[in-house]
Amino acid sequence: MSADRFMPRLEEAQRLVNAGRAAEAEAGCLAVLAESPGLPEATALLGFIVARMRRLAEAETLLRTAIAKRPEVPHWHFELRQVLRYSFRLDESLAAAREAVRLDSKNAQFRNGLSQIHFDRGEYDQGYEAVLDALACDPEHPESHLSLAHALLASGNFRAGWAEYEWRFRSRPFIAALPKPIRPYWNGMPLPGRRLVVSADQGYGDSFQFARYIPMAAARCGGLTLVCRPPQIPLLSRVSGVQRCVTDLRQAGEHAAFCWLASLPYVFGTELATIPTPIPYLTANPQRRAFWRAELDRRIGSDGVRVGLAWAGNADNTADWRRSLPLEALRALAAVPGVRLMPLQTVIPAADRATFQALGLSDLSPLLTDFGETAAAIANLDLVISVDSAVAHLAGAMGVPAWTLIYEPADWRWLTRREDTPWYPTMRLFRQPRAGAWAQPIARLVQALHDYVGNARSAGPNAVARS
Repeated sequence: MSADRFMPRLEEAQRLVNAGRAAEAEAGCLAVLAESPGLPEATALLGFIVARMRRLAEAETLLRTAIAKRPEVPHWHFELRQVLRYSFRLDESLAAAREAVRLDSKNAQFRNGLSQIHFDRGEYDQGYEAVLDALACDPEHPESHLSLAHALLASGNFRAGWAEYEWRFRSRPFIAALPKPIRPYWNGMPLPGRRLVVSADQGYGDSFQFARYIPMAAARCGGLTLVCRPPQIPLLSRVSGVQRCVTDLRQAGEHAAFCWLASLPYVFGTELATIPTPIPYLTANPQRRAFWRAELDRRIGSDGVRVGLAWAGNADNTADWRRSLPLEALRALAAVPGVRLMPLQTVIPAADRATFQALGLSDLSPLLTDFGETAAAIANLDLVISVDSAVAHLAGAMGVPAWTLIYEPADWRWLTRREDTPWYPTMRLFRQPRAGAWAQPIARLVQALHDYVGNARSAGPNAVARS
């Protein structure tokens, strides 16, 4: 049966999944397939939808079924590439990406997708070649510029990388999510007696990483207003140079210029050797710190080594499939003698509840209402262990010893093949040897924790000075 009569309904299902309404989109596709079983267009779209719901095996089956009927459709190969990528099957993902490019060699999106798989595989030369081919197809393709930015920044080529990173504001997800500034973009020029507005433009972790630049920006203007999300205000309002903190650009008042927070490294021309590290630049409120000292004494005791633990990030983050772990994978940490684990999760994932209870952990999430509270809790810890999440950035910015589990290929900010980071001097990185392989870094981390506790005991009861 021809797909033409079903196209309006399939287009509506596509619109729904793009709007984050995957369950409704799935129902729409299933209704079409009930009327026209095996329709390849509906089968492929259903594969796309369930992939967004992380039902990867089902998505692969659906896409391969559609491709078997119509192998000439390049977009279906491109979508299969992503499903296989999410499954850490990079050889097969590369083959699917190459087939999409073979079928439509002038498509910048497909060539950029090929570059991502090469970068995932650590094949930087091939990755650069593919992304430059993408830009040859479409010099204005934002996602290709961003892929290039991430590769350049990860390799430490900051000068070129920051310039490419500015292309994020031409990407549709950014355009849709961010307000439109009403004043000129700031280029770093002095603004004596004039106000500058700086707005967070990405995730919580990015804001904490780049908040180090706020005092530098404030030194060049007559006043600085910061725009950020409500959970950040109790923490970021304490950053040196912030005169006012609001949650909406429309509340910023009169100002002469505007800058996105993550653009400040570009404005200040940051190189690998000139990353500012005025640690700590994020600090806890003293009253809340005192509250958490008493709370932790009551909950987990004052003896032993207090270790904060964050094993899962925001599930809506596009990289969460790489970075988050089941709590069960870190069970061995709780068995280290002398360790007192404190969960730093604001939400305990449902899938982790049984392990959480079996380990006898204390659920502090009702008290972790904003990042001011999280910072105050962290200030009473000896060590923070986290996946690549906002908690890791917060601990690093506070100067607290932090151990971060890093997926492969790592986000650009962790560079490549390093166990330290120039962004946070008190942080240690535990990296996957390859995509999806957590066993080795977790084993190293557990052994490191044994050593840490042993060293603390050898140094005596006052060896660890909490904030």
